Amino acid sequence: MKLPKPLIAASFLFAMAGFAMAETIVVNPYGKYLEGEDVEVEMAQFAGRNPDGLYDILLKMKGAAAFNAGIDGKTIKYRAVHGGSGVDYQLNGKTRMSLRQNSGGSASTYQVFLDGRTISINEVKTKSQEVRPLHLLTASTEATK
Repeated sequence: MKLPKPLIAASFLFAMAGFAMAETIVVNPYGKYLEGEDVEVEMAQFAGRNPDGLYDILLKMKGAAAFNAGIDGKTIKYRAVHGGSGVDYQLNGKTRMSLRQNSGGSASTYQVFLDGRTISINEVKTKSQEVRPLHLLTASTEATK
Protein backbone atom coordinates (compact mmCIF):
# COMPACT_ATOMS: atom_id res chain seq x y z
CA MET A 1 0.00 0.00 0.00
CA LYS A 2 1.39 3.35 -1.02
CA LEU A 3 0.78 6.27 1.37
CA PRO A 4 -0.01 9.69 -0.10
CA LYS A 5 2.78 12.26 0.25
CA PRO A 6 0.61 14.80 2.13
CA LEU A 7 -0.15 12.16 4.78
CA ILE A 8 3.55 11.39 5.20
CA ALA A 9 4.38 15.11 5.43
CA ALA A 10 1.62 15.74 7.98
CA SER A 11 2.76 12.78 10.09
CA PHE A 12 6.33 14.10 10.04
CA LEU A 13 5.20 17.58 11.10
CA PHE A 14 3.10 16.21 13.98
CA ALA A 15 6.03 14.09 15.15
CA MET A 16 8.38 17.09 15.05
CA ALA A 17 5.85 19.30 16.87
CA GLY A 18 5.52 16.66 19.59
CA PHE A 19 9.29 16.48 19.94
CA ALA A 20 9.55 20.27 20.18
CA MET A 21 6.88 20.39 22.89
CA ALA A 22 8.69 17.67 24.84
CA GLU A 23 11.83 19.83 24.80
CA THR A 24 10.04 22.96 26.06
CA ILE A 25 11.18 23.95 29.54
CA VAL A 26 8.10 24.30 31.73
CA VAL A 27 9.68 24.93 35.14
CA ASN A 28 12.91 26.54 36.22
CA PRO A 29 15.29 23.65 37.02
CA TYR A 30 16.38 25.33 40.27
CA GLY A 31 13.94 25.00 43.14
CA LYS A 32 13.91 26.40 46.66
CA TYR A 33 13.49 24.76 50.04
CA LEU A 34 12.13 26.99 52.79
CA GLU A 35 11.25 26.23 56.39
CA GLY A 36 9.72 27.87 59.41
CA GLU A 37 7.77 26.98 62.53
CA ASP A 38 5.74 23.81 61.85
CA VAL A 39 6.18 23.95 58.05
CA GLU A 40 8.60 22.88 55.30
CA VAL A 41 8.09 24.21 51.77
CA GLU A 42 9.44 23.01 48.42
CA MET A 43 9.01 25.58 45.66
CA ALA A 44 9.36 25.43 41.88
CA GLN A 45 8.95 28.42 39.61
CA PHE A 46 7.38 28.19 36.16
CA ALA A 47 9.70 29.20 33.31
CA GLY A 48 7.19 31.45 31.54
CA ARG A 49 5.65 34.64 32.83
CA ASN A 50 1.93 34.94 33.52
CA PRO A 51 -0.22 37.83 32.15
CA ASP A 52 0.91 40.02 35.09
CA GLY A 53 4.55 39.54 34.04
CA LEU A 54 5.33 37.37 37.08
CA TYR A 55 6.27 33.73 37.52
CA ASP A 56 3.64 31.36 38.92
CA ILE A 57 4.91 28.69 41.31
CA LEU A 58 4.32 25.18 42.57
CA LEU A 59 4.37 24.69 46.34
CA LYS A 60 4.55 21.48 48.32
CA MET A 61 4.10 22.08 52.03
CA LYS A 62 4.60 19.59 54.83
CA GLY A 63 4.33 19.77 58.59
CA ALA A 64 1.76 20.36 61.30
CA ALA A 65 0.63 23.76 59.96
CA ALA A 66 0.17 22.36 56.43
CA PHE A 67 -1.69 19.35 57.84
CA ASN A 68 -4.08 21.60 59.77
CA ALA A 69 -4.68 23.60 56.57
CA GLY A 70 -5.50 20.38 54.67
CA ILE A 71 -2.60 20.61 52.21
CA ASP A 72 0.09 18.47 53.85
CA GLY A 73 2.21 16.84 51.14
CA LYS A 74 0.08 18.19 48.26
CA THR A 75 1.73 20.00 45.34
CA ILE A 76 -0.40 22.96 44.27
CA LYS A 77 0.03 25.64 41.61
CA TYR A 78 -0.29 29.23 42.82
CA ARG A 79 -0.71 32.31 40.65
CA ALA A 80 1.71 35.18 41.19
CA VAL A 81 0.13 38.64 41.54
CA HIS A 82 1.58 42.02 42.47
CA GLY A 83 1.23 42.69 46.18
CA GLY A 84 2.70 45.58 48.12
CA SER A 85 6.48 45.63 47.82
CA GLY A 86 6.60 42.15 46.33
CA VAL A 87 4.54 39.23 45.12
CA ASP A 88 1.56 37.34 46.52
CA TYR A 89 0.98 33.72 45.49
CA GLN A 90 -2.71 32.94 45.33
CA LEU A 91 -5.16 30.13 44.66
CA ASN A 92 -8.76 31.14 43.93
CA GLY A 93 -8.02 34.70 45.11
CA LYS A 94 -6.68 33.58 48.50
CA THR A 95 -3.03 34.35 49.30
CA ARG A 96 -1.08 31.32 50.52
CA MET A 97 2.44 32.81 50.43
CA SER A 98 4.01 36.24 50.03
CA LEU A 99 7.45 37.41 49.01
CA ARG A 100 8.57 40.89 50.03
CA GLN A 101 11.74 42.71 49.02
CA ASN A 102 13.45 44.45 51.93
CA SER A 103 14.56 48.04 51.45
CA GLY A 104 17.43 48.14 49.01
CA GLY A 105 16.16 44.96 47.37
CA SER A 106 19.05 42.89 48.73
CA ALA A 107 17.04 40.42 50.80
CA SER A 108 13.68 38.73 50.49
CA THR A 109 11.18 37.84 53.19
CA TYR A 110 8.84 34.90 52.69
CA GLN A 111 5.68 34.28 54.68
CA VAL A 112 3.08 31.52 54.41
CA PHE A 113 -0.49 31.79 55.62
CA LEU A 114 -1.72 28.50 57.09
CA ASP A 115 -4.52 27.62 59.47
CA GLY A 116 -5.12 31.26 60.46
CA ARG A 117 -1.42 31.85 61.13
CA THR A 118 1.29 33.93 59.46
CA ILE A 119 4.54 31.96 59.47
CA SER A 120 7.90 33.42 58.42
CA ILE A 121 9.96 30.98 56.37
CA ASN A 122 13.58 31.12 55.27
CA GLU A 123 15.48 29.42 52.48
CA VAL A 124 17.84 26.59 53.42
CA LYS A 125 20.39 26.76 50.58
CA THR A 126 21.83 23.28 51.12
CA LYS A 127 18.38 21.69 50.96
CA SER A 128 17.34 23.85 47.98
CA GLN A 129 19.81 21.87 45.87
CA GLU A 130 17.78 18.72 46.63
CA VAL A 131 14.45 20.13 45.38
CA ARG A 132 13.36 18.52 42.09
CA PRO A 133 11.07 20.97 40.24
CA LEU A 134 10.10 18.42 37.57
CA HIS A 135 8.95 16.02 40.29
CA LEU A 136 6.78 18.81 41.73
CA LEU A 137 5.35 19.46 38.27
CA THR A 138 4.53 15.78 37.81
CA ALA A 139 2.93 15.61 41.26
CA SER A 140 0.79 18.67 40.53
CA THR A 141 -0.50 17.31 37.21
CA GLU A 142 -1.23 13.90 38.75
CA ALA A 143 -3.23 15.57 41.52
CA THR A 144 -5.51 17.27 38.97
CA LYS A 145 -6.38 14.03 37.13
